[in-house]
Amino acid sequence: MKKPVLSLSALFLALGLSGNALAQPSQGQQTTPGQAPAAETPRPAQPALGESSDISDDEVARFADAQQRVEEIKGAYRVKVQENTEQPQQAMEVQREAQQKMVQAVKDSGLEVRKYNQIAQLAQYDADLRERIEKRR
Repeated sequence: MKKPVLSLSALFLALGLSGNALAQPSQGQQTTPGQAPAAETPRPAQPALGESSDISDDEVARFADAQQRVEEIKGAYRVKVQENTEQPQQAMEVQREAQQKMVQAVKDSGLEVRKYNQIAQLAQYDADLRERIEKRR
């Protein structure tokens, strides 16, 4: 069975990012009941993250290595978090520890967390990049 190509949530959380932050409506775009919403500017299908062709083979290899380590850490800590569901403070501490280890695993692979997240996001939209990552596993 193949492992998922993307494992972002923990790293996004470690950086203080979330999907909600990306999906927030623009300020000042309010409507009243019965009023049609103002026309929005078209959004690109892919966030402005650069091109996957800008990702070197070395970065792809580092990403694949980091992703494997992140998945291992997530697996190891998932049980620890579940064991502490009755103690929310302890569970949060375990999650923080896991996030720190995942960030360190990315850095140990030779990538910055920002670059890791960029590659992971691009891979969501780019089948060729996903294939390049899979070949490195």
